[in-house]
Amino acid sequence: MFGATLALVVFTAFFLGHLAFSHLFDIEKKERTLVGFMAAAGVTHVLTFFAVPVSTLNDLRVVSRLVDCATGLAALGFLILGYVEFWSLVERSFSLRILIDTAASQRGLTPDEIADRYSTGRGLEWMMKKRIEDLQGAGIVVATPTGHGLSARGRALARFFRLLQWAFSIT
Repeated sequence: MFGATLALVVFTAFFLGHLAFSHLFDIEKKERTLVGFMAAAGVTHVLTFFAVPVSTLNDLRVVSRLVDCATGLAALGFLILGYVEFWSLVERSFSLRILIDTAASQRGLTPDEIADRYSTGRGLEWMMKKRIEDLQGAGIVVATPTGHGLSARGRALARFFRLLQWAFSIT
């Protein structure tokens, strides 16, 4: 039980830390910052869990210490996964951006206006450039003389996700 409670406390601290850091600093690599904060949360959970003396938790123990730690890490993992997915939706969702831009308009928007206004006026060309830069930064896409191609890692990921699409009948 201590592991899951600790997971909630650690996640809350790092979630709030990430929010504060994101507002205080102009971050170029937002995804890396998010992953860094969440990885630090995992390390903090384990270090804190094992820093607490065993005798302190004797009354709360219903499972072994290792199982309690693993349970806490699983709970932390689920909290982190939910936050990363939510953050990604808010940060990158094209559909959400259309909703926000249309809500800011008095009369609604045409498809051309939506394309022009995407991401506070930066447009769809900016969005495509940003997405490709993100993929290059992750080492998945590489620049070629004729455009862009996949790295070995990118090809492996593409094969894996094509397999998942086939397995789940997603087109």
